[in-house]
Amino acid sequence: MFDVLSYLLEEYSDLETCPDRDDLSRHLVAAGFEDDEIDEALDWVEHLTSESSGVFDGANDASSMRVYSRGELEHLPTEVRGLIQFLEDNSGLTPAQRELTIDRLMALPEDDIDVDLAKLVALMVLWSQQSELPILVGEELLAAIHGEPTMQ
Repeated sequence: MFDVLSYLLEEYSDLETCPDRDDLSRHLVAAGFEDDEIDEALDWVEHLTSESSGVFDGANDASSMRVYSRGELEHLPTEVRGLIQFLEDNSGLTPAQRELTIDRLMALPEDDIDVDLAKLVALMVLWSQQSELPILVGEELLAAIHGEPTMQ
C-alpha cells in the first residue's frame, strides 16, 4: 500500500489531477501494482479525502496544547509523535492537518508505523489539501520517498 501512496505523490501534482478510481486503478495495475494493495491504498486515500472536508478544522481555532490519548501513545512511537510536533512547530502542518495525520496513522497497523511512514502520511495529508510548506520541512518529508535530502 505504501508504495502505491508514494507513486501517487510522485505521479500527480495533487489529488484533483488524479483520474477517477476506476481509471486510476487501471493505471496502477499497468504500473505493476497488485489489486489488493491498490484497493487498500485507494480506500485509505478516500478516507483521507472524506476526513479532509473539515472534520478537524476546529483544531485550527484552539489555543490549547495537544495531549495524546493512551491509545495514541501506545500506537504511535515517540519518534513519530516528535516528528508531528516538529512539523507543527515549523509550520509544516496546521493543527487540523496534525489531527488528520494522527487519524490516518491510527488507521494503519501499529507494527508498520515508523518515522518514514509518518512522513509519507503527512505528505499525503498536505497533498490531498494542496498545501504548501516551508522548503526545508518539505525536503525532510520528501526524504521518506527519495532518500536523504541534500542541501545545495
